[in-house]
Order: sequence, then structure tokens, then C-alpha cells
Amino acid sequence: MTRTSGLSFRPVVAVVIALAAVSLMLLTSPRGTEAGGVNSLAISPADKEVGVGATASVALVSTPPAESLGVWIIDVVFDPAVVSMDSCTPAASQPGSVFISQCEDDDQEGGPDKETVVVVGGILFTDTGRGLDAETTLASITFSAVGAIGECSDLTINVVSHLGPDTAGPETNPTTTNGEICVVEEVGTDRLWGDSDCGGTVDPVDSLKTLRHDAGLSVPQAAGCPLIASSVTVDGTARLWNDIDCGGSVDPVDSLKTLRHDAGLSVPQAAGCPPVATTVTVSD
Repeated sequence: MTRTSGLSFRPVVAVVIALAAVSLMLLTSPRGTEAGGVNSLAISPADKEVGVGATASVALVSTPPAESLGVWIIDVVFDPAVVSMDSCTPAASQPGSVFISQCEDDDQEGGPDKETVVVVGGILFTDTGRGLDAETTLASITFSAVGAIGECSDLTINVVSHLGPDTAGPETNPTTTNGEICVVEEVGTDRLWGDSDCGGTVDPVDSLKTLRHDAGLSVPQAAGCPLIASSVTVDGTARLWNDIDCGGSVDPVDSLKTLRHDAGLSVPQAAGCPPVATTVTVSD
């Protein structure tokens, strides 16, 4: 069983709960407007393929409630006879916040056909006392194929706790969209959506390369990396490489969205379009 940390969840959860209590001390002024989030959690992409002997990643994506998201404890249940958890990367710290996040494999279900990835975290911004307002990947989970070709495992979200920053507030009861991962003979390459040069991160260089493409200048790419604006298949859907917002063309708006991501700002996407910096499977 692979674990991303040797820390016990009991002290982590205790710290998460303590963060909610700290919110009252950190609160200096309310935010003028509240996010219009739909209060949901989703596996993205909902349908994922993993090749025999290979790995594939999915994201646990949160669209926060209107009151923002302060504390979360989320289980993602899968079938260990089909896939095993290779790694789990929790959400990264955000500037100006008190933050904690962790995820690991934990066989809570106790049965041979169910195993659980537990994702816990808490965040409070010191200038507002609020939690997450923008769509955020709470964890990126990488699975290895262990089953036979054609076997599939549900990726089922179970919400243990999902709270706003108000210590007296109730559970927000988000809606959930589960996923599925299936073992296939061969799939494409895992890449980050928005990582135009396949360098392993989404950064201002990717934005610059998009602008160079728009200006008709040369854009050198690493071997095996798709050319910008070339036709590729992304998680089974035909798209243009580095068309960040899936608008049908690669243009300065895509460059701007990359910069917004780099600045830690929200990046709204059309329904079905991968969130920036999430892992997608790309093939020619």
C-alpha cells in the first residue's frame, strides 16, 4: 500500500478542525461579494483509461459553496483488484492563507473489493477569514493498472465533512460526480492541461509560447510534445493542443488564462473543458 506521508490522520484532522476555530480570530473584514459556486465535488475526467503496466491520473475537483470551502474530508473509493493508488498529490498552499492538505491510501472499507484514498484539508485566508472561493483541485490521484484489460473500477466520492469557514455553520452537503477508470491495452501520454511545452509545469513560459504562436513566430517544442494548435485527443475528446478554454482556437485569451492560473486567480472553464494544470491523457 502506497502512502504519500507517514503522518497519522488523527492529528491532521485535529489541525483541520482547529483551523476553523482560528477563522474567528483571523477575520478582519468580510468579502464584498460571494462566489456563485455550485457546491460540488467531481472526479475529472469522469471516464479515465489506464494502459496495462502504466499509470493514469484523475483530479478531485471542488467548486466551492457560496460561503466558501474551509475544511474538507473526502473519501475516493476504488477497487484494488483493478487499480492501485500509485501516488496522491494534495492541493498546494495558497499565498496569504493558513493551509493544510494531505491525501493517502487507507483501506478503511476493510474488504477485498474496496479501498479508499482519503483527502483532508483546510484553508483560511488571513485577510478575509474565508476559505476557497474558486474551483480548485483538492487532490491529483495517480493509479496503476493491476487488473485485466477491460476491467473497470468505479471512483466513488464519499463526503465525510465539507464545511465553510463559519465555526457554527452546518455541513454544506455538496453534490458529487463520480468517475470510472478502465484498464485498456494502450493509451496516450499523461500531460498537464496548459503545459504547452510539456515541461512538467504550467508557468509564464507556456503563456509566452501561446503568444508567439498567435504572432506567427516559431515555437520550439520538446521531442514528443504536440505542436501548439495541433489536433490531439484529450481524454477521448478531439481538441487543439493548448486551446486552454476549449474555445476552438488558440488565441491571446488562452495566454491570459495561463497567466491567471500562474497568479493564483480563478480560471473559469466551459463545461467539460479540463481545469488548467490538471492531468489529461493526450494522444495524436
